[in-house]
Amino acid sequence: MSTAPTCPATTSINTPSPPPAHAGLRVQPLRHFSLLCLVYVTVCAGPFGLEEFVRSVGPELAFALLLLTPIFWGLPLLFMSAELAGALPLEGGLYRWVKTAFGDFWGFQAGWWWWLSSFLDCAIYAVLVADYVSFFHPGMSALARWGLALAVIWVFTLLNVRGVAVMGMSATFLTVVLLAPFAIMLILGVPQMAQCPLTLLMPATRETAATLGAGLLMSIWFLSGFEALATASGEIQDAARLLPRALRWVFPLILLSYGLPLWVSLGVDGDWQNWRAGHFADIAAKLGGPWLGGWVSLAGVTANLALFGAWLLSYARIPFAMAADGHLPATLCRLSPRYGTPVTALVVSAMLYSVMAWFDFRSLVEMTIWLILPAMFLEFLALAKLRHSHPDLPRRFRVPGGRLGLVFTVISPIGIGLFAMFGSGTDYVLPGVMALASGPVAFWLGRRFSRHAPAAGHSPQFTARSQ
Repeated sequence: MSTAPTCPATTSINTPSPPPAHAGLRVQPLRHFSLLCLVYVTVCAGPFGLEEFVRSVGPELAFALLLLTPIFWGLPLLFMSAELAGALPLEGGLYRWVKTAFGDFWGFQAGWWWWLSSFLDCAIYAVLVADYVSFFHPGMSALARWGLALAVIWVFTLLNVRGVAVMGMSATFLTVVLLAPFAIMLILGVPQMAQCPLTLLMPATRETAATLGAGLLMSIWFLSGFEALATASGEIQDAARLLPRALRWVFPLILLSYGLPLWVSLGVDGDWQNWRAGHFADIAAKLGGPWLGGWVSLAGVTANLALFGAWLLSYARIPFAMAADGHLPATLCRLSPRYGTPVTALVVSAMLYSVMAWFDFRSLVEMTIWLILPAMFLEFLALAKLRHSHPDLPRRFRVPGGRLGLVFTVISPIGIGLFAMFGSGTDYVLPGVMALASGPVAFWLGRRFSRHAPAAGHSPQFTARSQ
């Protein structure tokens, strides 16, 4: 008779030095540029998906949101992620940050909500792959699109079992491949711009408040994920130093990746009401011919493949860490004996992503953000709490601006997130509340039926000696 899986040992920090990884996890080195590209494809991976954003809210509001959201949402998220990733380089990332600040219950809620949101979020990237492939096969049926999305999910689940190094090595190549056709689009498109994009109007058929709320949800999604790779800190060599450094460098690249292609595309093709997911490929074909359109479409496919792989890497570490702490079934701790990766957590997640891949892009985005924002609120609150409860953490990066900067970093994104959640209409309020309510229920069930204790050597609370 086989024995039940045993969770690998975990270790809490009790010195300023980085903690050892979970026993059995393979720590792998990543060059700074490879990690930078991996962060880039996790957060952005090019402007793909902006087409439906513009069609939903109109070009003027789209540009306004892409200018303001980075200041009041993107930078606070980056600052919070950089400080906590350097101070607490723990496997499980945000789950362990919140747990260290507020204890088991709230740590579980943050981890559970993030993992639950992944069932929608990762499905988005598989759906977008199918959307861009439809450039080559315009008559693709809904069933064929779902089949393609399933192929993406399972092929990249198998590849993801290989670990952090695989994504690190591929991210550099993929970043060049996906950005190169847009550089050509800019060169060819600027001389052909027939109008200024800001002269285009927002749809008059929708209420401004609802349009703004829905637009905020989507623009938040376009600028989220700075904390994602921190969930694999236990597998990245020198993560406490390298992750904050990569986060600081990636921000301007993301802003340019969104703003410049969108500006030129609207100047060339002002019929934004008829844009759809994958429309950048049509604009590229108009500018440079079928070869450029095909390249942009191929770049859209590869970008979303990279996004899926990177986010699967991030999300799977959360149930793994929660199971290691005794809150989820011990089978989720099972590691690949060859690659040292959480293979069961990856496979279980992929099964759930397969179901969600049937839905359309915009619905997935709005549902995902409604789920994930409360977990992110807990991260920002944990940043403030840990400044007081753990002042001696070895912070490699600190939120700039002193106390005022810290207040802005915590309050601004929470205010924006609340407005986006409740100002975008009522369609997702009930399912969102129900999904959030599943957190306390899952916590109670985990306490009631989980038959394994936390891994030896792991303390649920974090203690730090002064430096």
